[in-house]
Amino acid sequence: MQVRGFSLVEVLIASLIIMLGVSGVVSLQSAYMRSDAQTAYRHAALRLAQNKFNDLRQFEAIESAAGMIAYDDIADNVGGTINPGQVDVTLGTDGELHSFTRNWEVEDKYFSDTTGDGVADTWMDRSTLLGNGLPLPPSPAQKQVTVTVKWVDTKGNTMAIAVDGNIAPVSLGHSYHAINESNNVKTKPEVPFTPGTAPDVISYSLGNNQRVEASKPLPDRINQGSNQIVELTSFRYASSGQVSKLLKQEDFLTINCKCKLAGSGNGYTPAMTLLEGDELVDSPGYLEIKDTGVVADNQQPAHCNVCCRDHHDNMNMVASEAYYRLEGGLPHSHYDSVGGGNFTKATQVGDTYIENCRFKRINGFYELYPDWQLVDIVAFEASFLDTQTALDDYRSYTTELMASKISNSPFSSSLASRSLLVPPGDYQLIARGIYLDRMTSSHLAAVQAKLAANDPLWQQIVPFYDINLTLLASWHADNPVIATVTSETMDTVIDPVNHYYNTYSRGRVTGIQDGVTNINVGSYGGNAGIASTLPLSPDEYYQFYSDYIQVQIDSSVSAP
Repeated sequence: MQVRGFSLVEVLIASLIIMLGVSGVVSLQSAYMRSDAQTAYRHAALRLAQNKFNDLRQFEAIESAAGMIAYDDIADNVGGTINPGQVDVTLGTDGELHSFTRNWEVEDKYFSDTTGDGVADTWMDRSTLLGNGLPLPPSPAQKQVTVTVKWVDTKGNTMAIAVDGNIAPVSLGHSYHAINESNNVKTKPEVPFTPGTAPDVISYSLGNNQRVEASKPLPDRINQGSNQIVELTSFRYASSGQVSKLLKQEDFLTINCKCKLAGSGNGYTPAMTLLEGDELVDSPGYLEIKDTGVVADNQQPAHCNVCCRDHHDNMNMVASEAYYRLEGGLPHSHYDSVGGGNFTKATQVGDTYIENCRFKRINGFYELYPDWQLVDIVAFEASFLDTQTALDDYRSYTTELMASKISNSPFSSSLASRSLLVPPGDYQLIARGIYLDRMTSSHLAAVQAKLAANDPLWQQIVPFYDINLTLLASWHADNPVIATVTSETMDTVIDPVNHYYNTYSRGRVTGIQDGVTNINVGSYGGNAGIASTLPLSPDEYYQFYSDYIQVQIDSSVSAP
């Protein structure tokens, strides 16, 4: 029998083919990596531009006034509270800072009468207006703003995006239609809505085919991570068969700030959700003479100006039930944390303190709102709610919990076992928080009356929120030799649909060896729980809610 091997020429040809194939794969992989990096840069640049637009729109007055953010002050690289120039942003999970440069240009526009008939007919800039001998109004009718963000890409090329927008001198909340609202104004167009799915989003039936659910929170680290903003939205919608239509949308953001006491002055009470008839309506805050604060430095985000100034209570506000947060039945104090649950109380003008504030969008603008109130946190493995029985059981548990809190009755319900028996491997856990907003005494009494009468529509007049806390809560394992759990530093979630749990990781269990351990999750009960920061005070430090799942790692069992 003759055995034939490979000739040298054949080996060389095969080696060449393999080398070309590997080279192509490496080149393609490099191209994908560069594309991902460029996409991340562009997303960050767009967000920086949008943040500046939001900042410029938060003016408190039209004409320039000392100590106030004014519309007339908006000009090239001037206006708002966010400064122009370099901004460092953390992209990805490597913790590396990437530099961007943000600037803006502003052109004042005037709508003027060029024919002398008393009717404005033409848009003009300032020089054209004066050049035509026309009078200059006190304020421009519009400011055209271009925000430009530049950065250096992975190839060393300078890249830039420019975002254009217009800013008018009248806020939506003070417009004629908002103030003189008619029945026709309240008639809204029908907007299709796509409900979320468990375990990320849990919907609740409110009766009359109405349902409510909250979106996944969107954390955003800013100013090199010293400040964090968490945005989320609650949707109320009507479902009929396979079709859902949006009825109401509530937008919230929660932010942490560094402030210092500024003495007595004018500050606003919180905007409140009040009950009028059988409808929940938003009522803006009002001016009150009380203690106020200012931002501790010029690195704080725009919303911190309002947060530091207004997030103070006095006894008048307590008596009127228009307060942000009580501690021991009294107006809350302010503290600076020194770690380990220890705090230094701010008592003198100039003393610094940490602050967390909750905002709600009302009439197009974010208004300061009473603090979040957590009543329970629940953890389970991501597939736990895949069955309708488990989902119904969870909804019943949380609904009965809220009813017991509102009616001050005993609570005895419990969830089915959520313990895990799994082989070594990775498993994503989910944490959900049940939040119940404070209601005025008359509002609370109306809800209690509906509960007492077994009215199935009681939840329609209750401001409650079931929020996905997975990436906001803190996690730890009792025995990390058996299994570990991630609790990484918060990062900016840009793509919540495709990259939510991969932006940074919390609640990801890795089973290592056979044995049993508890995986614990916890969250502070107030604004710190949503902002994912340290507690603001000794009172909040002790308002810590926790849950756990028993995890048994067993190499002999099959993966679920």
